[in-house]
Amino acid sequence: VASGSADATIKLWDVQTGECLKTLQPERPYERMNITNATGLTQAQKATLKALGAIETPA
Repeated sequence: VASGSADATIKLWDVQTGECLKTLQPERPYERMNITNATGLTQAQKATLKALGAIETPA
């Protein structure tokens, strides 16, 4: 059985034992990329990059 979660992971379970066999995580190609001083990005583009793992530090 497979289950999905709000953290974007998918877990594969053994039906008989209830044991989690594997956890699948999506690639996050922009993980920890700092976009604080990036110019030319719209708010929508920044939101998308953040959803993919980018960070923006407060001023």
